[in-house]
Amino acid sequence: MSVKQTPSSSTAAAFYATLARGLDDLDRALAAASSSSSAFLSLPTLRAALALLHAAHAGLARLVASLHLPGGAAWLDEYMDEASRLCDACRALRLGAAAVEGYAGSAAQLASLLMQAPSSPHLSRQVARAISVCRREAMALKEENRALVETRAEALALRLSEGVPADAKLGGFNGFRGVLCATRMLTSFLLTLLSWGVLHYWPAPNAGAAGDCAAYFGAAFASALSRAQQRAAAEAGRSVAAPGGAGVMMHEFRRARAAVEDAKDAVERGGDVAAAAAEVGLRAGALRAACEDVLALIDDLFDEVVEARKKLLDLCSGGN
Repeated sequence: MSVKQTPSSSTAAAFYATLARGLDDLDRALAAASSSSSAFLSLPTLRAALALLHAAHAGLARLVASLHLPGGAAWLDEYMDEASRLCDACRALRLGAAAVEGYAGSAAQLASLLMQAPSSPHLSRQVARAISVCRREAMALKEENRALVETRAEALALRLSEGVPADAKLGGFNGFRGVLCATRMLTSFLLTLLSWGVLHYWPAPNAGAAGDCAAYFGAAFASALSRAQQRAAAEAGRSVAAPGGAGVMMHEFRRARAAVEDAKDAVERGGDVAAAAAEVGLRAGALRAACEDVLALIDDLFDEVVEARKKLLDLCSGGN
């Protein structure tokens, strides 16, 4: 039996197709990163994930506004719950990115001291202290961010795979519930990637469990989400097995931390301190720039969600 395509269902189908294209772009970014020096979750990947989150929630708000839903109904509470979750996640991600940026500042200070070619005991002690500071901060990042993720993973739905609830009524409110469910699945995946990048790696079993959503959201969205989930899980497994293990997986952070360790070896073993200083300075600068970029994108996403909430509240209060 054929199903008549209503204006709301055709709009939702276009939304799912847009999400599928965004996921395909992200999957290509993940593939490109994995093929270049194990650069999983480098700045381009994090930027792509944040851009897709921004586009998905901006598109969700526009679509909801076009569905002419009744003001004061349950759909608004459901939308606000999802928007609040995303705002809370933005705050957590911002804490993590700001802490990583602080590490970049300490590494830059170390590079400055190393470049002075310490020849006096006083300068040598300063270098030793700067190395210790960097190493302590790296360990603190790992432990504090792990605790943050452990306590908030469930509330923020930090899961690589988010399935369709068994009791979901996806056709409710002119298809709004289906659109919100698809967005939530995408959001959980993207927030998990971002939390791995700037907070802490959190193992996510059952990757690729999005197959059950094909009947609801179309094969393109389901297959694109499943591919991206499986690639992310595989790359995360390789990254955790490599030196550095779990913790902040942002590629630029791991390069800066490795440069600090190499500088420590050069100082202690009489190696090429000038070359080590240049490498620490280069990696610290790249990390700081990456953190500034990520923080700006998180702020843009937060502002977008807050503004969308305000617009929908205004729309409802206007009697639409």
